[in-house]
Amino acid sequence: MSYTHRVKGEILKKPVESNDEKMLEVFAFLRSKNSFFEDKIELKLENKELAERVYNFLKELVTLKIFIKFSTSRRFGEHQVYIITIPRQGGYNAFISLMNQYEEKDFSDIEVELRGFLRGVFLGCGYIKDPDKEYALDFFIDDEKTGEKLYDMLKKKEKRVFKTKKRNKSLVYLRNNEDIMDIMVMIGSLQEFFKYEEVIMMKELKNKTIREMNWEVANETKSLDTGMKQARMIEYLGEHVGLENLSSVLEEVANLRLKNTEASLTELAEIIGISKSGVRNRFRRIERMYNELLEKNKSQK
Repeated sequence: MSYTHRVKGEILKKPVESNDEKMLEVFAFLRSKNSFFEDKIELKLENKELAERVYNFLKELVTLKIFIKFSTSRRFGEHQVYIITIPRQGGYNAFISLMNQYEEKDFSDIEVELRGFLRGVFLGCGYIKDPDKEYALDFFIDDEKTGEKLYDMLKKKEKRVFKTKKRNKSLVYLRNNEDIMDIMVMIGSLQEFFKYEEVIMMKELKNKTIREMNWEVANETKSLDTGMKQARMIEYLGEHVGLENLSSVLEEVANLRLKNTEASLTELAEIIGISKSGVRNRFRRIERMYNELLEKNKSQK
């Protein structure tokens, strides 16, 4: 079962009390599926529960004669296709007029209407990816005007939403997990919302752990590289001037480094009993002596 199917399945099980919300859901569903023709409204669906929901809502909301039938399609494997039809009849023009009024209306500031509209578009053409794989919510909308309407409404609600054309459809999409979860709440998928949130929290915790491990490894590698570099400088000084000819504090830290090439400056400071900056200053003096001796020996060749 796909993640989209799970989300839609949860929504379909929840009753809707408000007729206004039902009407907006039906409107958005029919528009997003481009179901309006010159002499009829016709909608083809492969999901039985979804077909029953649209049919039952229409029966509750309008007095028009509504027909539903199913046929068997063998395209991409045998499956049932449910066809809902409202032919032209008395009262048909009034219903179309109502749909046209909704077409021009802004639902973004009316919570019940916005909720119904978003749910209708999602049920009709929404696809949501499993958060374990990717943060993505896509609306492949057959009707371009409805795609523009959805995009404008989500923009007005300050969502990070984008739009484009794909496969001759209007694609409205989101890639931010917070915006996706907000929409999940608005369309009524609360159980999947909490699961979605849990997945995000676990991924963030895992990523944080990996970052901390990488940081520790990087620091250990850096300390090892630094220790090896300091040891080479000390060995060079020992060969050419003798460590016993260094000052007592430099001789002490030099011998300590040769015995502890993997130790960090903090660890060396604890052994000597001075501050980390004190150890760093001693190694800077050793490095300066090394560079001066190296230049002197090069010039004599």
